[in-house]
Amino acid sequence: MSGSQKTELQRDILLAWYQNPNATNKQIAEACDCSASYVSTVKNRFDDYNEFEAMMDRQDREMEQMFGEDIFGGNTVSGGSSDQPGLAQQWEEIPNNAPGLIIKAIVLIALLYAAFQFIMVLV
Repeated sequence: MSGSQKTELQRDILLAWYQNPNATNKQIAEACDCSASYVSTVKNRFDDYNEFEAMMDRQDREMEQMFGEDIFGGNTVSGGSSDQPGLAQQWEEIPNNAPGLIIKAIVLIALLYAAFQFIMVLV
């Protein structure tokens, strides 16, 4: 099961469990702000959680921290609004001064290059 199919809380529980395999369910629950019974449920559901999945979940967490929670699913985990801005909001927050315009230009050039490479692959 890939990292994007887990909720943020499930991923946090699994990462805490993976990083601290001797921790009790209660200790993990306290660290993740949930119940020990839910920790047990998650551990049982994902009992085959391995190093590769832990690596993917850490990368997913980093991407969500950089680009906002809805980068993978379009929804927030809790059903509420995200605390972190999405890409469009981050773009708007870049100031329209010289350094900001340089950053926007670099991003646009990178996107255009990626689009060009994609088109070349299709042709």
